[in-house]
Amino acid sequence: MVLRYTYPVLLCILILMGRWGYAVKDEIFRENETKISHHIKSAEVGLFTMDELLNFHVGQKLPIFFPIRNLSLYPPFFLPPKYQNIIPFIKPAAMFNLFKVPPSSPKGKAFLGTLYSCDSINGETTKICATSLDSMLGFVKKAFGPDVDFKFITTTHPTLTTPVFQNYTVLEPPVEIVSVKKVPCHPFPYFYAIYFCHTDLNYETRAFKLRLVGDGSGDEVEAVIVCHLDSKNLSSDHLVFRMLGVEKGSSYCHVFRQGDILWIQQQTSGGGVAAV
Repeated sequence: MVLRYTYPVLLCILILMGRWGYAVKDEIFRENETKISHHIKSAEVGLFTMDELLNFHVGQKLPIFFPIRNLSLYPPFFLPPKYQNIIPFIKPAAMFNLFKVPPSSPKGKAFLGTLYSCDSINGETTKICATSLDSMLGFVKKAFGPDVDFKFITTTHPTLTTPVFQNYTVLEPPVEIVSVKKVPCHPFPYFYAIYFCHTDLNYETRAFKLRLVGDGSGDEVEAVIVCHLDSKNLSSDHLVFRMLGVEKGSSYCHVFRQGDILWIQQQTSGGGVAAV
């Protein structure tokens, strides 16, 4: 049976995955946090503890919502290089006029939020708003170091065209993707493709692939899951702690959504969880 997703489910997904395109205000977070925590389970938004993930077994049922990427907010293509000097990223007024998007509209506010977020990390060495493929690859190459081949993995669900909240059956135990360094990149809403990429060697992560099939739709999903082994960098009132019931500093795992990219070292291979 396909379940209908509710407002608390969608709101929690937006908060956890940062998909509003602008910062979630503290008062909004506090107002809805208790309601969200009481209405849904962590698995429904793709949030797990490390122990839960490592114990997933064939046939296990997981209720998860996989959103479909909104291409009007997250275009798949970068701005062609010949136009990047004509319409620079730091001067957005021309883009709003060109595409006739009022800055005060919901889409305009999301785009302005991207500009604000990218401006706040300008000059940082561990974060970048990549406005072109060259800038993304340059950042990734610098993160991995010289003479290291790399590739990306992402959550795929090629036949899933409608966002539904349903039970998924685990087809295979999670498989770990072994890579000493990892660089995640997340799409930001804008007129053309913008990716927020970051790397922080001070916080260790593990990555996994998990094959699932929707009980209602029959759609197969190969989900990328990233686990943070230390949550001490999160604020003490973060939703992760309330939903998972873990202490600050504990590990937590989350599903990468459609469009999220994880760059990993090319020469490594995955191994079964049981062997890790």
